[in-house]
Amino acid sequence: MIENAKGRKPKERRKQRLSDTWIARHKLTLPQEDWFDTALPDLVLRMSYGGTRTFRVRYRDRNGKSRTHKLGRWDAETFNVEAARKAARKFDPLKDLKQASTEGMSEDQAWWVTATVADVVKKYIAEVVVNFRTRYETERCFNRYIVPALGHKVFVELKKSDAGQMRRNMRRSNGTRQADIVFALLRTVMMWVEDEEILDTYESPLRYRPKRRGKNRQRNGGRERVLDDDELRMVWHAATQMGGLYGALVRLLLLTAQRRQCLATAKWSEIVDDTWHIREEPGEPKGTGQVLPLPPLALDILRTLPRIKDNPYVFGVEHNDEHKPLNSWSQRKTELEKLMPRKIPRWTLHDLRRTARTRLEDIGVDMQTGEVVLGHALPGVKRTYIRSQFKEKRADALLRLSQHIADVLGLPPDQGTPRKASNVVPLATRRA
Repeated sequence: MIENAKGRKPKERRKQRLSDTWIARHKLTLPQEDWFDTALPDLVLRMSYGGTRTFRVRYRDRNGKSRTHKLGRWDAETFNVEAARKAARKFDPLKDLKQASTEGMSEDQAWWVTATVADVVKKYIAEVVVNFRTRYETERCFNRYIVPALGHKVFVELKKSDAGQMRRNMRRSNGTRQADIVFALLRTVMMWVEDEEILDTYESPLRYRPKRRGKNRQRNGGRERVLDDDELRMVWHAATQMGGLYGALVRLLLLTAQRRQCLATAKWSEIVDDTWHIREEPGEPKGTGQVLPLPPLALDILRTLPRIKDNPYVFGVEHNDEHKPLNSWSQRKTELEKLMPRKIPRWTLHDLRRTARTRLEDIGVDMQTGEVVLGHALPGVKRTYIRSQFKEKRADALLRLSQHIADVLGLPPDQGTPRKASNVVPLATRRA
């Protein structure tokens, strides 16, 4: 079979006399394939990478445009090839299509048929996103990018080309990375609606693709930006001069080597006996469920932070009478850079995590402990058999890192080392 320049089989050549045996054995070469039955050309078998095999019938709408309608999922016993052919022959678009009408539907189903993208996004945020650690950032992406572009469209009529056009427009104005993130959010909403099984006829036009090596990777790999000693001193002193929540967060990113969002959403209740118990997050295997004994330099910074009444977040703010974690990044970073004596090459907050990890390696912390401090999963069978929390090793690694940073900054020696027991004041005490 001849393949095109992208290595894909032309759609018009994907023909096969369908049989239950062939469907059971066929292995996909693309994320989604449509196979036309040579015995009944209007019968289409849509096979998706996730394992779904759905029969569809091809017809023409009132404008003469070719469309397909879902007949049902393939099952060798309940809905096999012969049953699908019978259903396709009996299909009459004028009688069988009731998508535009809500007659005979429940109130819930009728809502889904007529709901716009903005309506469905609002429902998804209220039922699903509200449980995310990153709920504020996720909600912001929905309201800033997806709703303005597609919010007026009826959700069940949204096409793959609509999502693709949104992503192409975003690539030009917001960059490839941001466009891919928003595209993935929209796909997640569509898959959520399909998985809820509310409408028999709805099937997400966007499917999850298998991972392909090298896809969307830069030729020279990912970012390699690491701050040198002079840059580290300038960032630290500017953050100290700036003060406030952002200034403290920047310094703690260097001292803890954690992700920005993980630290920004930390809660006071998670810091017990000078130890940060990073809470478990469902669906996020990296950087969750850690136990980090904080070094004295980090504890000193935490003690300078204000405590807002009833606000659970360490870096908490109040907006519209609602308690939220800090979420003002670009503006605060611009203010920080203005306090530096000179401009340095482009850097991001995530570069501080990479800098901290590099410094851990430079000061002799072993590879496995360094990865555990970052929250990376252990490789191979180690992940299964090593169930330790590495509490002592993490404490030693972060203490050595804080002492190293204090030495680079020229801070007094006692700021990077533990004080005597009589001078230690824990941030919180674990209750029985």
